[in-house]
Amino acid sequence: MYKGSLFRKVSYFVIVLLAITLLIASCIRPETRPEVIRETADAYLSSDKAPNISAEELYEILYDGNPDNDPFILSVRSPEYYEKGHIPGAINIPWREVAKQESLAKLPKDRQIVVYCYTGHTASQITALLNILGYDAINLKFGMTSWTINKDIAPGRYEEAKHSHNYPLVIEGTEVPECPTCP
Repeated sequence: MYKGSLFRKVSYFVIVLLAITLLIASCIRPETRPEVIRETADAYLSSDKAPNISAEELYEILYDGNPDNDPFILSVRSPEYYEKGHIPGAINIPWREVAKQESLAKLPKDRQIVVYCYTGHTASQITALLNILGYDAINLKFGMTSWTINKDIAPGRYEEAKHSHNYPLVIEGTEVPECPTCP
């Protein structure tokens, strides 16, 4: 579903629709802007766009040998947890800072953004916000708890055997590959 051409076409259509709506919203009277925001949110929430990507799907894309299809990865966890370990290639913007102009300027408009937090809850809200603002964002289902079994980096809240993996991390600036002997 993530790589399908119909899905991609629909996603681009939704993004263009959201961008046009936001552009129009900036040109209209301030008292009508809440209605435009509501309409934009409704268009996103009513779309067929998948709200989540699994750790397995993200891993497959990142390690398929084709960097051209890699999404932009955004960690919205605290800087302290980001430093403890993060997905290779991820940048960190804490969730409370994402909507600031200087933070939005760091995000690409021409690439999909995978947003992750600790468990996927906060990131799903940031994902919705970014989509309403015209970005192509998707949430990492179950957040870091799905990417790593390292309890120092991600809290264990789901069925570890079913939902957690031991995928590569960046720890203290060094990429640590997945553990071949770990479950």
